[in-house]
Amino acid sequence: MLLAAERDGELLAIAPFYRESGMVFFVGSGDSCYLDFVGDVETCGVLEALLHAARDACPDFVGFRFYGMPSGSPTCAQLGGAAAVAGLDCYRKREWSTWTLDLTNRPYADTMTRKKSLVRHENHFRRTGSLDVWHTHRGDEIAAELEAFFAQHVERRSATAEPSAYTKPAQRRFVERWVELAADTGWLRFTRVAWNARPIAYHLGNCYDGRYFWSKPTFAIDLARRSPGEVLLRQLLLAVLDEPAHTFDFGTGDDPFKARFAKADAAVVTWGLFPTSDAP
Repeated sequence: MLLAAERDGELLAIAPFYRESGMVFFVGSGDSCYLDFVGDVETCGVLEALLHAARDACPDFVGFRFYGMPSGSPTCAQLGGAAAVAGLDCYRKREWSTWTLDLTNRPYADTMTRKKSLVRHENHFRRTGSLDVWHTHRGDEIAAELEAFFAQHVERRSATAEPSAYTKPAQRRFVERWVELAADTGWLRFTRVAWNARPIAYHLGNCYDGRYFWSKPTFAIDLARRSPGEVLLRQLLLAVLDEPAHTFDFGTGDDPFKARFAKADAAVVTWGLFPTSDAP
Protein backbone atom coordinates (compact mmCIF):
# COMPACT_ATOMS: atom_id res chain seq x y z
CA MET A 1 0.00 0.00 0.00
CA LEU A 2 2.39 2.63 -1.26
CA LEU A 3 1.00 6.14 -0.81
CA ALA A 4 2.36 9.46 -2.06
CA ALA A 5 1.54 13.02 -1.00
CA GLU A 6 1.75 15.63 -3.75
CA ARG A 7 1.03 19.35 -3.92
CA ASP A 8 0.64 21.07 -7.29
CA GLY A 9 2.25 18.08 -8.98
CA GLU A 10 5.28 18.08 -6.67
CA LEU A 11 6.04 14.91 -4.70
CA LEU A 12 6.40 15.77 -1.01
CA ALA A 13 6.43 12.46 0.85
CA ILE A 14 5.90 8.71 0.50
CA ALA A 15 4.33 6.30 2.98
CA PRO A 16 5.80 2.83 2.30
CA PHE A 17 2.95 0.89 3.93
CA TYR A 18 1.45 -2.55 3.80
CA ARG A 19 -1.67 -3.79 5.54
CA GLU A 20 -2.50 -7.07 7.26
CA SER A 21 -5.64 -8.02 9.23
CA GLY A 22 -6.74 -4.41 9.41
CA MET A 23 -3.39 -3.13 10.73
CA VAL A 24 -1.13 -0.81 8.72
CA PHE A 25 2.66 -1.15 9.02
CA PHE A 26 5.79 0.16 7.34
CA VAL A 27 7.28 -2.19 4.76
CA GLY A 28 10.19 -3.93 6.47
CA SER A 29 8.52 -4.16 9.89
CA GLY A 30 10.09 -6.97 11.89
CA ASP A 31 13.19 -7.06 9.70
CA SER A 32 14.55 -3.50 9.83
CA CYS A 33 15.91 -1.43 12.71
CA TYR A 34 14.91 1.95 11.27
CA LEU A 35 11.64 2.76 9.52
CA ASP A 36 9.92 6.04 8.69
CA PHE A 37 8.08 8.05 6.08
CA VAL A 38 10.21 9.15 3.15
CA GLY A 39 10.38 12.86 2.37
CA ASP A 40 8.92 15.96 4.00
CA VAL A 41 6.26 15.25 6.63
CA GLU A 42 6.79 18.59 8.38
CA THR A 43 4.91 20.55 5.75
CA CYS A 44 1.48 21.37 7.08
CA GLY A 45 -1.11 18.71 6.32
CA VAL A 46 1.18 16.12 4.70
CA LEU A 47 1.31 13.59 7.54
CA GLU A 48 -2.40 13.98 8.29
CA ALA A 49 -3.24 13.38 4.62
CA LEU A 50 -1.16 10.21 4.47
CA LEU A 51 -2.81 8.81 7.60
CA HIS A 52 -6.27 9.63 6.24
CA ALA A 53 -5.49 8.05 2.87
CA ALA A 54 -4.16 4.86 4.48
CA ARG A 55 -7.20 4.56 6.70
CA ASP A 56 -9.57 5.04 3.76
CA ALA A 57 -7.67 2.44 1.71
CA CYS A 58 -8.06 -0.22 4.42
CA PRO A 59 -11.72 -1.38 4.57
CA ASP A 60 -11.23 -3.38 7.80
CA PHE A 61 -9.02 -0.72 9.41
CA VAL A 62 -7.98 -1.41 13.01
CA GLY A 63 -4.98 0.88 13.48
CA PHE A 64 -1.36 1.71 12.69
CA ARG A 65 1.71 0.12 14.26
CA PHE A 66 4.94 1.94 13.42
CA TYR A 67 8.03 0.00 14.46
CA GLY A 68 11.57 1.32 14.55
CA MET A 69 11.00 5.06 14.19
CA PRO A 70 14.09 7.05 15.25
CA SER A 71 13.23 9.21 18.23
CA GLY A 72 14.92 12.21 16.60
CA SER A 73 12.84 11.93 13.43
CA PRO A 74 10.57 14.91 12.61
CA THR A 75 7.77 12.35 12.34
CA CYS A 76 7.89 11.67 16.10
CA ALA A 77 7.33 15.34 16.83
CA GLN A 78 4.43 15.57 14.36
CA LEU A 79 2.71 12.24 14.92
CA GLY A 80 0.52 13.06 17.94
CA GLY A 81 -1.01 16.17 16.33
CA ALA A 82 -1.49 14.47 12.96
CA ALA A 83 -3.15 11.48 14.62
CA ALA A 84 -5.61 13.72 16.47
CA VAL A 85 -6.61 15.43 13.21
CA ALA A 86 -7.12 11.98 11.68
CA GLY A 87 -9.36 10.89 14.58
CA LEU A 88 -6.76 8.63 16.15
CA ASP A 89 -5.24 8.24 19.59
CA CYS A 90 -1.45 8.00 19.55
CA TYR A 91 0.45 5.75 21.96
CA ARG A 92 4.19 5.51 22.48
CA LYS A 93 4.39 1.74 22.83
CA ARG A 94 8.03 0.75 23.28
CA GLU A 95 11.55 2.12 23.02
CA TRP A 96 14.90 0.50 22.23
CA SER A 97 18.44 1.85 22.30
CA THR A 98 20.63 1.66 19.24
CA TRP A 99 24.36 0.88 19.44
CA THR A 100 26.97 2.73 17.41
CA LEU A 101 30.75 2.93 17.09
CA ASP A 102 32.13 6.37 16.19
CA LEU A 103 34.59 5.81 13.35
CA THR A 104 35.70 9.45 13.30
CA ASN A 105 37.63 8.70 16.48
CA ARG A 106 40.09 6.62 14.49
CA PRO A 107 42.51 5.70 17.32
CA TYR A 108 39.61 4.38 19.40
CA ALA A 109 38.07 2.52 16.45
CA ASP A 110 41.46 0.94 15.69
CA THR A 111 41.68 -0.40 19.24
CA MET A 112 38.37 -2.20 18.71
CA THR A 113 39.95 -4.27 15.93
CA ARG A 114 42.75 -5.32 18.28
CA LYS A 115 40.63 -6.63 21.13
CA LYS A 116 42.29 -9.78 22.48
CA SER A 117 39.30 -12.06 22.00
CA LEU A 118 38.92 -11.10 18.33
CA VAL A 119 42.59 -11.54 17.55
CA ARG A 120 42.85 -14.81 19.55
CA HIS A 121 39.98 -16.45 17.69
CA GLU A 122 41.27 -15.31 14.33
CA ASN A 123 44.77 -16.57 15.11
CA HIS A 124 43.37 -20.03 15.85
CA PHE A 125 41.88 -20.31 12.36
CA ARG A 126 45.04 -18.95 10.75
CA ARG A 127 47.20 -21.40 12.70
CA THR A 128 45.11 -24.41 11.79
CA GLY A 129 44.57 -23.72 8.10
CA SER A 130 44.02 -21.02 5.50
CA LEU A 131 41.67 -18.14 6.35
CA ASP A 132 40.27 -16.17 3.44
CA VAL A 133 38.08 -13.08 3.69
CA TRP A 134 36.08 -11.81 0.73
CA HIS A 135 34.18 -8.52 0.58
CA THR A 136 31.96 -7.35 -2.25
CA HIS A 137 29.59 -4.47 -3.04
CA ARG A 138 28.26 -6.04 -6.25
CA GLY A 139 24.70 -7.30 -6.35
CA ASP A 140 25.36 -10.07 -8.90
CA GLU A 141 28.15 -11.54 -6.76
CA ILE A 142 26.02 -11.32 -3.61
CA ALA A 143 23.05 -12.97 -5.34
CA ALA A 144 25.23 -15.99 -6.14
CA GLU A 145 26.02 -16.42 -2.42
CA LEU A 146 22.53 -15.99 -0.97
CA GLU A 147 21.46 -19.64 -0.90
CA ALA A 148 24.53 -20.61 1.12
CA PHE A 149 24.02 -17.58 3.37
CA PHE A 150 20.36 -18.47 3.99
CA ALA A 151 21.20 -22.12 4.71
CA GLN A 152 23.88 -21.23 7.26
CA HIS A 153 21.58 -18.70 8.95
CA VAL A 154 18.79 -21.29 9.23
CA GLU A 155 21.16 -23.88 10.70
CA ARG A 156 22.64 -21.42 13.17
CA ARG A 157 19.26 -20.17 14.41
CA SER A 158 17.85 -23.71 14.69
CA ALA A 159 19.77 -24.03 17.94
CA THR A 160 18.00 -21.01 19.46
CA ALA A 161 14.49 -20.19 20.62
CA GLU A 162 13.98 -17.97 17.57
CA PRO A 163 14.19 -19.76 14.21
CA SER A 164 15.69 -17.93 11.25
CA ALA A 165 13.39 -15.66 9.29
CA TYR A 166 14.83 -17.34 6.21
CA THR A 167 12.80 -20.46 6.81
CA LYS A 168 10.03 -18.38 5.16
CA PRO A 169 10.16 -18.08 1.36
CA ALA A 170 8.75 -14.54 1.54
CA GLN A 171 11.65 -13.38 3.70
CA ARG A 172 14.16 -14.91 1.32
CA ARG A 173 12.46 -13.21 -1.58
CA PHE A 174 12.53 -9.90 0.28
CA VAL A 175 16.33 -10.11 0.54
CA GLU A 176 16.75 -11.37 -3.02
CA ARG A 177 14.65 -8.49 -4.33
CA TRP A 178 16.56 -5.94 -2.26
CA VAL A 179 19.89 -7.23 -3.59
CA GLU A 180 18.48 -7.11 -7.12
CA LEU A 181 17.20 -3.53 -6.78
CA ALA A 182 20.28 -2.19 -4.99
CA ALA A 183 22.76 -4.17 -7.10
CA ASP A 184 24.47 -1.16 -8.71
CA THR A 185 23.87 1.52 -6.07
CA GLY A 186 27.05 0.92 -4.08
CA TRP A 187 24.98 0.52 -0.88
CA LEU A 188 25.30 -3.25 -0.47
CA ARG A 189 28.00 -4.89 1.64
CA PHE A 190 28.63 -8.63 1.78
CA THR A 191 31.42 -10.53 3.51
CA ARG A 192 32.33 -14.21 3.45
CA VAL A 193 34.92 -15.72 5.80
CA ALA A 194 36.24 -19.10 4.68
CA TRP A 195 38.52 -21.51 6.55
CA ASN A 196 40.22 -24.19 4.49
CA ALA A 197 37.86 -23.20 1.65
CA ARG A 198 34.78 -23.77 3.83
CA PRO A 199 32.53 -20.71 4.47
CA ILE A 200 32.35 -20.33 8.25
CA ALA A 201 30.70 -16.90 8.50
CA TYR A 202 28.77 -14.41 6.38
CA HIS A 203 27.45 -10.89 6.75
CA LEU A 204 24.94 -9.04 4.60
CA GLY A 205 24.63 -5.33 5.35
CA ASN A 206 24.54 -1.87 3.86
CA CYS A 207 26.55 1.33 3.86
CA TYR A 208 24.68 4.53 3.12
CA ASP A 209 25.64 8.18 3.58
CA GLY A 210 28.64 7.27 5.71
CA ARG A 211 26.76 4.88 7.99
CA TYR A 212 27.70 1.19 7.89
CA PHE A 213 24.87 -1.04 9.07
CA TRP A 214 25.53 -4.33 10.86
CA SER A 215 22.53 -6.25 9.61
CA LYS A 216 22.50 -10.02 9.01
CA PRO A 217 25.49 -11.96 10.38
CA THR A 218 25.71 -15.73 10.56
CA PHE A 219 28.33 -18.38 11.27
CA ALA A 220 28.85 -22.16 11.25
CA ILE A 221 27.16 -23.36 14.43
CA ASP A 222 29.38 -26.45 14.78
CA LEU A 223 32.38 -24.12 15.22
CA ALA A 224 30.67 -21.87 17.77
CA ARG A 225 33.21 -22.57 20.52
CA ARG A 226 35.91 -21.12 18.21
CA SER A 227 33.81 -17.95 17.69
CA PRO A 228 33.87 -17.51 13.90
CA GLY A 229 31.37 -14.69 14.50
CA GLU A 230 34.09 -12.69 16.25
CA VAL A 231 36.45 -13.32 13.35
CA LEU A 232 33.74 -11.98 11.07
CA LEU A 233 33.22 -8.89 13.24
CA ARG A 234 36.92 -8.05 13.27
CA GLN A 235 37.10 -8.31 9.49
CA LEU A 236 34.05 -6.06 9.13
CA LEU A 237 35.59 -3.45 11.41
CA LEU A 238 38.81 -3.54 9.42
CA ALA A 239 36.88 -3.20 6.16
CA VAL A 240 34.72 -0.33 7.33
CA LEU A 241 37.76 1.65 8.46
CA ASP A 242 38.76 1.71 4.79
CA GLU A 243 35.36 3.13 3.85
CA PRO A 244 34.40 6.79 3.74
CA ALA A 245 32.19 6.04 6.76
CA HIS A 246 31.68 7.89 10.04
CA THR A 247 29.59 5.33 11.98
CA PHE A 248 29.40 1.58 12.45
CA ASP A 249 25.77 1.01 13.38
CA PHE A 250 24.99 -2.18 15.32
CA GLY A 251 21.28 -1.37 15.26
CA THR A 252 18.85 -2.25 18.03
CA GLY A 253 18.87 -5.09 20.51
CA ASP A 254 20.68 -5.63 23.78
CA ASP A 255 23.06 -8.37 22.64
CA PRO A 256 25.85 -8.33 25.26
CA PHE A 257 28.68 -8.19 22.71
CA LYS A 258 27.50 -4.78 21.42
CA ALA A 259 28.42 -3.06 24.68
CA ARG A 260 32.02 -4.27 24.17
CA PHE A 261 32.39 -2.33 20.93
CA ALA A 262 29.75 0.38 20.84
CA LYS A 263 27.85 2.90 22.93
CA ALA A 264 24.12 3.19 23.41
CA ASP A 265 22.86 5.93 21.11
CA ALA A 266 19.52 7.54 20.30
CA ALA A 267 16.45 5.38 20.70
CA VAL A 268 13.96 4.01 18.22
CA VAL A 269 10.30 4.00 19.15
CA THR A 270 7.24 1.88 18.35
CA TRP A 271 4.02 3.87 17.98
CA GLY A 272 0.44 2.66 17.98
CA LEU A 273 -2.36 4.75 16.43
CA PHE A 274 -5.96 3.62 16.97
CA PRO A 275 -9.37 5.21 16.42
CA THR A 276 -10.54 7.36 19.31
CA SER A 277 -13.56 6.00 21.16
CA ASP A 278 -15.69 8.93 20.01
CA ALA A 279 -14.42 9.03 16.45
CA PRO A 280 -17.17 8.83 13.82
